Amino acid sequence: MKAYLSSLQSTPKTLVNIVDQVKPDKYHETTDPDRFNLAEMVAHLADFDDIFLDRLRLAHEEPGAAVESYDPEKRALEKHYSQKDIHHELDVFENRRRDLVEFLSQLSPDDWNKQFYHPDLGKTSIDEYANIIMAHDLSHLAHATSYMK
Repeated sequence: MKAYLSSLQSTPKTLVNIVDQVKPDKYHETTDPDRFNLAEMVAHLADFDDIFLDRLRLAHEEPGAAVESYDPEKRALEKHYSQKDIHHELDVFENRRRDLVEFLSQLSPDDWNKQFYHPDLGKTSIDEYANIIMAHDLSHLAHATSYMK
């Protein structure tokens, strides 16, 4: 098993710990005009874990297949991130992340080299994409901590 799977697995609990330290009246405040507020960010993470897992499964089942690129801001409007309950979305994220980590945990060493084609990333292996997901997590976790002040 890849060493970074534990990091992917721990992200939802880490996010819960951060949210638990934030006063509810701050969930919808903006700390950075170019980023989601805390409630929207949690909804984004929950939503995109399904997209991430779909891409990983496609790479595994149909190596070389093309995936769609999504505009996170447009998707936030379409999926009504701003209206979602943060605690429900934390649960959704935890469940979806469990599924993603379980999928990755069952891959053979050769499976990690299977690729898909992403319009913005080009050819991307499952291994590379798992690292991209981890970096995505870390970026959002760092932003989430700005609400703890």
